[in-house]
Amino acid sequence: MEQTPDITLKTIWDAIQQSSQELRLYIDAKISPLQDSIGQIQASMSTLCDQITVIEQRVSSNEDNIEDLTKRVQRIEKENAYLKSKVDDAENRSRACNLRFINIPEQKEGRDTIGFINSLLSQVLGPENFSAPLRIERAHRTPATPFTGPKARPRPILVKFLSFQDKIRILRLAREKRELHYQGVRIHVFPDFSVDLEKKRRQFDPIKKKFREMDIKYSLQYPSSLRIIENGKPRIFRTPADAENYIHQLDVSLSSVE
Repeated sequence: MEQTPDITLKTIWDAIQQSSQELRLYIDAKISPLQDSIGQIQASMSTLCDQITVIEQRVSSNEDNIEDLTKRVQRIEKENAYLKSKVDDAENRSRACNLRFINIPEQKEGRDTIGFINSLLSQVLGPENFSAPLRIERAHRTPATPFTGPKARPRPILVKFLSFQDKIRILRLAREKRELHYQGVRIHVFPDFSVDLEKKRRQFDPIKKKFREMDIKYSLQYPSSLRIIENGKPRIFRTPADAENYIHQLDVSLSSVE
């Protein structure tokens, strides 16, 4: 039997080695581009991380700036509210001696509005309450031009008295008379307030109506609070909500008694 020479094993081994080398070269050839791509991705990720860090720093800085601006805006709003209240208070103080006469027919005052007001007060409130003409700084219709339209109302007459006590006396007499009539027309006399204060006072109108229905006497205090007498003692409501709560408590008490 013929034996296979040793050279055959060596040839096989060499072939295996060669194949292994070729396989490594093939794999290296395939992996090398992947390694380059991975390197590029890593570089891009590093750049992206740097950019994200910069963005985060900017966002943090912007958040700090926004917080600072928010605080500034809140402070400015608070200061504006304070200044607005001061201006409104000053405006109302400047109107302290003013009265508005409502629903007086147009042109009844003629060219002498001050003289007309003195005559009007004597007629509707009683001549015994006015031994001499009141001192009036000025009196005029407002606005300057009449209202137009078929249902246009007469413009109010704004009167500024030189004496605050005269103004208070007129309001007291008008309140005691309950209804004032001039030449068959019902007229009204009101204090003169700023627009903002007038809005605050009007918020009590529904409460005043309920108090009238409940036969509870009240008075609207300056600048904007409602006063009643409870068990012989004054009770002040600073807001309409306070008065609403009081009425609700009364309703609950009455229901429990029934």
